Amino acid sequence: MRHRLLVVLAIASAAVTASFDAVAQPAYSAAFVSEIAPFFVETKTTAPVSITMRNTGTATWLRNSLDVYLATQEPQDNFYWCIQGNRYLGIEGNRVVLPHDVAPNEEVTFEFLVKPLACRFAPYSPLRFRMLSALHGTFGDETPDLNVVVSTVAEFASQQVPTAVPAGASILATVTYKNTSPIAWPPGDFLLAEAPATGAPVWGVAPVVLATAVGPGDMATFEFYLVAPAKAGTYNFQWQMQTLEGASFGEVSPATPVAVVTGLLPNYQGLWWNQPAESEAGWGINFAHQGATIFATWFTYDASGKALWATMTAPIIAAGVYSGTLVTYTGPPFNAVPFSPLRVKGTRVGIGTLTFADVNTGTFAYTINGVTQTKKIVRQAFGPLPTCTFGLITDLTQAYNYQDLWWAAPAGVESGWGVNLAHQGDTIFATWFTYDLDGTPMWLSVTAPKTAAGAYGGTLYRTTGPAYNAVPFLPSAVVRTEVGTAAFAFTDGNTGTFAYTVNGVSQTKPITREVFQSPGTVCQ
Repeated sequence: MRHRLLVVLAIASAAVTASFDAVAQPAYSAAFVSEIAPFFVETKTTAPVSITMRNTGTATWLRNSLDVYLATQEPQDNFYWCIQGNRYLGIEGNRVVLPHDVAPNEEVTFEFLVKPLACRFAPYSPLRFRMLSALHGTFGDETPDLNVVVSTVAEFASQQVPTAVPAGASILATVTYKNTSPIAWPPGDFLLAEAPATGAPVWGVAPVVLATAVGPGDMATFEFYLVAPAKAGTYNFQWQMQTLEGASFGEVSPATPVAVVTGLLPNYQGLWWNQPAESEAGWGINFAHQGATIFATWFTYDASGKALWATMTAPIIAAGVYSGTLVTYTGPPFNAVPFSPLRVKGTRVGIGTLTFADVNTGTFAYTINGVTQTKKIVRQAFGPLPTCTFGLITDLTQAYNYQDLWWAAPAGVESGWGVNLAHQGDTIFATWFTYDLDGTPMWLSVTAPKTAAGAYGGTLYRTTGPAYNAVPFLPSAVVRTEVGTAAFAFTDGNTGTFAYTVNGVSQTKPITREVFQSPGTVCQ
């Protein structure tokens, strides 16, 4: 990319050629001939400049006399452009040394590198030069101002990464840069890579390619999954823009320390369904896993095919095994104002046991109303699966994955209904367990893609299907009916709103995570 960039700069370079009639001068005089410079230079980054002058005086300019130079102007001998590799009398940065002797009426081309603001702080000066004699002062023409733009090119804007992550976990991160150059960044021509570029990779991710064009002044947000190191410790999260050839440019993002933690217990939080995937699409079970307890919400259908949900508070009884009582509920209709928890009535209908082979597979055995069955279950994946951990982050507001069990805020004010959010990538799949107009159990679902920062929304569906004990359970018999819309908006990782319209009834509820064992579980 650096070679391509030089080509772009060469194409976009300003070239000025002067037409003149040589005029004899007493001893020292000079005429401007031409100048080539990039129209844009990154701060503290080298860039080539070429200036040609003609000796129109009667004296020869002698290289070894250390008398004649090309010097910066406005003001004279300023260090803003920090000329590289031209040292004179122990000084460098403001003059260009003669490349050879220059006799009267001969031309000389000064080819040199500038590195703006690299020598010292200096106020902006235009890229203008004039010949200078240590004995006779400045003389001859001043080079034209080509209005060269100096900028950081890529200005760091923001980055988002958890403060603590499980070792070896795949974690979502975002980094945003602003294009502060006067030219657009073409898609595919730039990368985001770990910094420093010469260091050993820490986060197990290849440089992220710029996916879309970014105009001058616009933002480029890179969203990607990194892999945490396997060894416990604190590692810096730090990034910088690169060319395709690996040349770094622009600001380096701040070094954000991330704690990598080992020895954490398996966590099963999330949305699960029958194994193999899709084999019994239409029912599922959500797990909120905090500490040694899983709170499960099973959404399925009763004997008539109507939506039915049941919950189970299941403490651990052996390694990877959790068991508890299955309970169904009746309560105030979803649109009740106020919603009174005192009207929620639970009925024990059976027992359930969850047995996990690993963090992604297991079985759900249950006896409900005298019917006993066992289902093989697996996580339902519709995007990149997050890694969930109990107690790793104590401040839930810092979370930016919203996968969890949520209910009305403040906590407990409308106990009896809730909404499970499965958050994968830029999509949330929500199952809302509540009550129909007659007080019987009702659940609705929505696939809610991201619509803005912290905002997700989609169409609400009501579903009917085969009874929970149907053998076989036929996904083809599941019928989804559109009943409205739902939208989630989050101000932080523990605060949001749930706005919905169901059959023409619109309401908005403030929501928060349901924490039944502090500090709760966060998915990343």
